[in-house]
Formats: sequence, structure tokens, C-alpha cells
Amino acid sequence: MKSIIKNINSDKILLFKIAFYACIIIIFGEILRDIFREGDFGGYISAGKLAWNNLPIYSDFRNTWPPFFSIVCIPLYWLNEVSFVGLRFIWLIAIVWTNLLIFKWIISYFTPYQLVLNIKQEENGEINLFNPLFILPFIYSLRIFLEELSNMQINVFILALSLVTLNLIIQKRDFLAGLILAFIISIKVYPIILLGFLIFKKKFKPVMFTILGLGLSTFAVYLYFGLNTGTELFKEWNNTQVIHGLKCEHMNQSIWGWMCGLTTNHIRIENFNYNIFHLTDIQFKIMTLCLIAIFGLYVAYRFYITRKSHQSFAKQFIITLSLVPVLSPLAWKYYYVFITPLIILLIYNHRKKILKRWFYIPLILISLTSELFIGHHLSDITETFGIITFCSISLSIYSLEKILTD
Repeated sequence: MKSIIKNINSDKILLFKIAFYACIIIIFGEILRDIFREGDFGGYISAGKLAWNNLPIYSDFRNTWPPFFSIVCIPLYWLNEVSFVGLRFIWLIAIVWTNLLIFKWIISYFTPYQLVLNIKQEENGEINLFNPLFILPFIYSLRIFLEELSNMQINVFILALSLVTLNLIIQKRDFLAGLILAFIISIKVYPIILLGFLIFKKKFKPVMFTILGLGLSTFAVYLYFGLNTGTELFKEWNNTQVIHGLKCEHMNQSIWGWMCGLTTNHIRIENFNYNIFHLTDIQFKIMTLCLIAIFGLYVAYRFYITRKSHQSFAKQFIITLSLVPVLSPLAWKYYYVFITPLIILLIYNHRKKILKRWFYIPLILISLTSELFIGHHLSDITETFGIITFCSISLSIYSLEKILTD
């Protein structure tokens, strides 16, 4: 009997090793493919180029970000002039390394273990890259991570800085936490949900310093572009991206995009329509806001009754992060890297329990609806129906009942 158990354990270890090396090959292949591509990274370069040369930064349709982001992208433009391929290679390697650091911090903070970024023999209290506590959440989040790599996005860095903000608040370093949160809000806006969370949690010091940081970033825009041009840039961005920026197309994986397809005559994808109402844009937005408000009240209630549970603030922060792509009016697939910390926590929560289908089914659906498995067209259809969107929401709701009361 002992021999059988030993063989089973040995087979599991071998399986995890194979899975790890398969992930490495896939990621390395993706990097080799992407270093010669523009991707969304090309939009960053263009924004920096236009800002540096004092040209209209929104003349490039890819620039959908606040004016401050164009200033931040200027060094990327300089580096791109030195080496197109070299800059992309460094950017992609940095994405991979940052993702590993995210895993390391989450595992080290929320579990009794320390993740060591190697494949050496595990010491007491350590887990390596072959360990299921690392490899399982890594595999389950791989589809979204590959989307991030393929598009050479910035979201992994913003996720990492969000976690830095959390760590600094825990350490009561509110000033630095506020400035970092202000920085990521100024360049991509959607982390502003964290500011709302901090207000709800009565963390007024980091909120105050975040507002100060937002003031500084706004001042930087006026200082660089001038008062009149800066004002016009903010107006243009607000008009095109905030007021009229919502897209109904299937690539928008937020709850807003799904509700747009369900309740209006806007088409999510060609030759396919699933709308059941014919609401105006204003009516659909009001209905969506009502749904978000109802869901928000439930989340707030769960947060309130679990406020004294172990590590409640940090866990609630992670759950709030997972809601970023769902609630953002515009969210592509790669935005869902924000559910990665939650996946790690949930898998740790289930490490010694019977597998729960309401946990694993969403993860499997997110992975298997990739183009790699079902092809481009069917993958687009699943995006139209919001498979990623609702799988992510189900994980967030599930976590409200599980990790907050664990």
C-alpha cells in the first residue's frame, strides 16, 4: 500500500514538472513571436512620440488614455528609437518576471509558505516552481496571461503596483501608498475602484495622499503641455473616452459590454445578436448602473460582516481587484489578469478540501474558451456571451463566501 501511494505521489510530481516546462515553452514561444510585433505597445510608443514632439496626442486612435500617460510613455519612445526588438524583449521579460513576483508576494503573505523562484529542493516552509500551490494557479491563469503577453500590455505592472499599494497600507506607509495609487489611476483610470474601497474601509490617510498625487499628475500635464493645451486634452479625452468611449463589441468583456448587447440594438459581433430589449443608450446605462449598485451593496455587506476576520482588509482588497475588469466600462480579455491573486487564494483555500465545481468550472471555462482549443470564431462567440466576464464574477462571489470566512 505504501508503495502504491509513493508511486501516485511520484506521478503527481512528474505531472507538475511536465506542466511547468510546458508553460515555459509556451511563454518563451510567445515572447519570440511578440518581439517583432507592434501590439498595443505600439500605442504606448506613439503616445510618447506625439507628446515628445508636441503633436496632438489623440491624433492616433490607439491613444485612449488620460494625457498624463502620454508623458509617462516618452521614455518608451526614446528607448524604441534605440532598439525596436530590444525594448519589446525587455518589456515582455519584465511582464513575466513581474507576474512571478505577484505569485511570490501573494503566496508568501497569505499562506505559511515562501515561494522561491527556482526548481531546487524545497526547504522547510518553502515551495518551489514545481509545487502545485504555484503551478495550479499559474496554469489556470495562463490563458489570460498569454493575452497580456501577446498584446504587450501594461496591466500586470498595474496589478503589481496595486499590490505594492496594499502592502504599503498594511505597513502604514500611507504617503507612498497614496502616491503610487494616484500614479496608476492617472495613467489607466480603472484602479480608481481601489480609491472607493479605501473610502469604504475608512482608510482616509492614503485616500488623502491619493488625491494629492492626482493633483500632482494633473499639474504635470499642465506644466508639460501648457494650461490651454492641457485643458483641451482633458476635455478631448473625457469626451471621446469617458462620455462616448463605451464599446459594445464582443471584445469588451466588461459587464457594460455584455449588457449593451443584451438590452440595445448595438451589435456585439457580426451576424449574431442576442438582444432581448431595445433600450436607448441612456436606458441601458441606467439599468447597468442599477445592477452594479445591487451587486455593490451585496459586496459591501459581505465586507462589513467579515471586517474582523483574519487578514480581512487584504483579502477584501484582493477581491476588489478582481472586480476591476468587470466594472470598468471597457475591458479586454487581458484586463482579467486582475483575478490572478484571487485564483491563488482560492486554490490555497481548497488545497485539502473536496473539489468544488463552482470553483473549478469557471477556471476551466476561461482556459478552454481560448482560440487555442476552440478556434477564433467560437472563441469570439464565447466572448460575445461574456463567458470570461461571468466566470470571473462567479469567482469573486464565491470568494466572498469562502476566503473571507476561512
